[in-house]
This record gives sequence, structure tokens and C-alpha cells, in this order.
Amino acid sequence: MSGDIYDGIESGDLIIRILTTNTSISTLLTEEKFDGKVLHPHSNGSKYLAEHGLAMSIEINQGEETIKYLLDTGGPKSSIISNAEAMDIDFKDFDKFILSHGHVDHFGGFLNVFPKLKEGCEIYLTPNSYNQNSILVPKSDREFYSPEELTEKFRDLQKQNAFKFNIKLPSLNRKMIENLADQNKLQIIETKNPVKLGPGITTSGEIEIFDEKELTKGIYLMKGRNEFEKNTFRDEISIYINVKDKGLVVITGCGHTGIVNTIKHGQKLTGINKIYAVIGGFHKEWEKIKDIEESVRFIEGINPEITCGMHCTGFDFNKLMSRHPSHTLGIVGTEFHL
Repeated sequence: MSGDIYDGIESGDLIIRILTTNTSISTLLTEEKFDGKVLHPHSNGSKYLAEHGLAMSIEINQGEETIKYLLDTGGPKSSIISNAEAMDIDFKDFDKFILSHGHVDHFGGFLNVFPKLKEGCEIYLTPNSYNQNSILVPKSDREFYSPEELTEKFRDLQKQNAFKFNIKLPSLNRKMIENLADQNKLQIIETKNPVKLGPGITTSGEIEIFDEKELTKGIYLMKGRNEFEKNTFRDEISIYINVKDKGLVVITGCGHTGIVNTIKHGQKLTGINKIYAVIGGFHKEWEKIKDIEESVRFIEGINPEITCGMHCTGFDFNKLMSRHPSHTLGIVGTEFHL
């Protein structure tokens, strides 16, 4: 089955580099507690640009063969281009590209990235990546609106200035993706199912929802001009990598399905319960402290060696997670040697 990655990879053969995220720092010191597994860029950080978005390279070395994967392209400012150049990363070295989900802070740089990929590079995404999304976050401490309430009252709520955020997200254009792929001889693989990308590495496919409370609130699917539907983020793809004798490395784009759901799905999909590292965006910015605390306690319970929530993870999660020895900060240029 696609999630069978028992073959795994040897410890030390995986390198993950953060090509773009929301923060760039040139004075963040590498923490000795990780014994070289997490490296921060130090003065090199001054060369890198931060942008609201996320992109990372994943490199697996197996003997004389190296396979390189690119997850996402960051936001529309395309900071990924200058950052990759500063890191001496050549886009033509990537064998496969994976889009974590159809939000512009993850696909925004594709117009500049795709022409730089080598011929035959495989592009993985789901058909749900093209969905139209809208962010509607209410003012005050009221609960998030239900899709039914928004469909019925959206115009009135707009007139009442009821939202902190009222943003219709740019949607991914299928025709543009297909044209770029044709022009640059890239291979589009559109599927909702898990895909084994290589030895020891698989995509998640659609992530099972064990707890609906974990789903990001305030982001809705739009089926008409003012018609809103519940978003269960069927477009989201995570990546699982089995490092022998260490466990699963869980890599997320935004974690809209919930970081706990994403971890549990990976354990069920692969049959590997031990979690080695959790890296990516966890989207805890809009959650209540008690719900964030619940997620932190779950991660503390599985006791990974490395937990790095960046991009949309939020201050409160990182503050609470910092009490666990696995916690670290992820900035542009951070490297994980696992």
C-alpha cells in the first residue's frame, strides 16, 4: 500500500531546509541540546528574506543516490527564489514537488519556481487544491460563525463590520498550472490518495479527522458568491518519513486538519507509532488557550525529539511547547539533519 514505508531510511540521511517562512533572524543561536540535528543560520540569516508563507526542501541520501523534494513555494513575493540562491540550492535538482494545500501562501511562488524545475519533475497535488476559500474571523470573543449563518446573514454582517478578517483567498488556477507544466515539461500527478514518493517517504493523502475540534476555524469553502460551506481541508497533504530506529518525521504545510489529527493519521497510515520529529505550520493562531494546551499535551505525550512549529503556528503554541525539550524555533535557513 502507498503508506508502507517500513523500508525506512538510515539515520543521518535526511536533510530538511526551510526555504521560506514568516521569520528571518541572524542572531538566533543553534541549540546544543539537539547535538547538530537542528542548525540555525546565524549570520547567514541576514541574507534571507522572510515572507508569510512556507516552503522547504527535503533531501534523502541513500548511498550514492540523492533524491530531492520541494514542498510548497511560499507566498507571492517569491522570496523562495532569492533565498534558494543564497543557500546555493538549484531548483533543477528537485525530483518531485508537493503542494501541501491550495492557499496562496503555499503556492504563491509557483509562477517563478515551476520554470526553474527540471524536465520531468513530478508535481503532486489534489483536485481539491483549486477550491475557493474565504477567511472570516469574527470581532470580539464571540464563537466563529457557522457556514449556514454566514450564507444567511453575510451581507448584513459585512454592513455591521463584524469581522476582524474578511478575505477571499486567491484560488489556484488549474489552467495556469497545466499550461506551466506543459511549457516546462513537468508531470502533474493529481490524486487524493497517499503516494509513496520513494523509500521511506509517503504523502498523507486526505487526512483522517479523528477530532473535528482540531480543524482550523474561520476558513470556509465558497460554493457561490455568498454561499459558504464547512471546510474540512480535503486539499491538505502532509509528508511522513520513516527514519530507521528513530520513528516518523511528520512534515506539515499549515496543519489545517489539526496537528494531532495529522500525527494520528500518519501513525495509522504507516503502522509506525513512534514519532521522531514534527516540523511545519500547525495553525494554532486563532485557537483558545485550552485547545492549544490540549494539542501541546498530546505532543508531550508522544515525546518526539524535535518539535518545530513555524509560519502560522502562533505565539501561544510556541510559548507552551517551549516547556518540552523537543521544542525549537524554525526560521528561514533552519536545517534539520535527521
